[in-house]
Amino acid sequence: MHKEFTSQEIKAVLGITFAVAVRMLGLFLLLPVLSPYLKTLEGASPQLIGLAIGIYGFAQAFLQIPFGYLSDKYGRKPIIVFGMITYIIGSLMGGLATNIWSMVVARFVQGFGAVSSAMIALAADLTREEVRTRAFAHIGASIGIVFALSITLAPVLAGYIGVPSLFFLTAFLSLLATLYLAFFIPEPKVHAQDREIKPSLRNFAILLTDKNQLMLNFSIGILHAFLVSIFTVIPYEFVYTYDFPKPKHWEVYLPAVLISLMIMVPSTIVAEKRGKFREVFILGILSILVGFLFHDLVKGFWGSVLLVLFFFIGFHLLEPIIPSLLTKLTHKDLRGLSLGFFNTNQFLGAFLGGLWGGLTLKYGIQYLLVSAVIVCVLWSVFTYLWFSSLYSEGKLGNSSL
Repeated sequence: MHKEFTSQEIKAVLGITFAVAVRMLGLFLLLPVLSPYLKTLEGASPQLIGLAIGIYGFAQAFLQIPFGYLSDKYGRKPIIVFGMITYIIGSLMGGLATNIWSMVVARFVQGFGAVSSAMIALAADLTREEVRTRAFAHIGASIGIVFALSITLAPVLAGYIGVPSLFFLTAFLSLLATLYLAFFIPEPKVHAQDREIKPSLRNFAILLTDKNQLMLNFSIGILHAFLVSIFTVIPYEFVYTYDFPKPKHWEVYLPAVLISLMIMVPSTIVAEKRGKFREVFILGILSILVGFLFHDLVKGFWGSVLLVLFFFIGFHLLEPIIPSLLTKLTHKDLRGLSLGFFNTNQFLGAFLGGLWGGLTLKYGIQYLLVSAVIVCVLWSVFTYLWFSSLYSEGKLGNSSL
């Protein structure tokens, strides 16, 4: 696959993938162990523990759009480096925190480095359109691998070196990623006189009224709402319904992630080389739908396992396709702002997914299954109609579906 990238594209994709993976590591590595640790801090209460965990996502969602807009206006790298430095400072503060309020501040500072949109825009700027989906597949695969490793290693590492050391570890890795991005990844050469669309607050209205932006933002929000809702409910089922101990959960998650990643690679190539974006996109939605149906039909422990497996297959089919389509359908001068909206919807979807999962724990699994099936059916219909309009307008070539 690397043979089809230029040497500059390989360097850019690997550097950005490492930076994104490090950021996700800071989230996923702490997620399984942070809550019990926060309980030991001075002044801790259930409400403040929840605030310390959730304020990272709040800051990320709130600042994605401003950071994306600023990256369009002042360049990708300055904004990314600033955000990464902020993240490093927040991680160091988290490692040094001795009470719950200092941890709340540390987590907010971590989240303040909301540079996901700028990083994805940089990856889009530095890759050709014909290989861009595979570039995003690299980034998506790194997130999947980091997630799988984190849920496997986090309890072990926390037991040996302590949770504060996990903060310091992510700070160190983030510093390496920042130095690599600063000195070895080029800034895209976009001069003010070459811009067709100047940075302006009017650009917000352009994106907020664009049907393609709305569809893709809706899709990433739904996808991450499913992710968080499932991982609110399924681990709870494993422990309290099926007596499946937490240290063994990786035996389900890791194979599911690896199988889904193996399916993702050829699927992204088919989507990119043969123009089968609609087919792969709808297949991803249907895979998630099948997972929910299997949970209801098979029931018991294996129903939950099948939901995890088919969800991850669908997730990794969609995760590289959605941002790739967004960059294809967005003017290059609006990519940073567009991806800011995109990542804001992603984090808002995750927030709503947590509420969805919480309601499911209160009212029963059928609450999630029935609503999820309805959402998947409607999502697939809207997706088919949306792609039909794109093909009829000639924006994505032709499709046989």
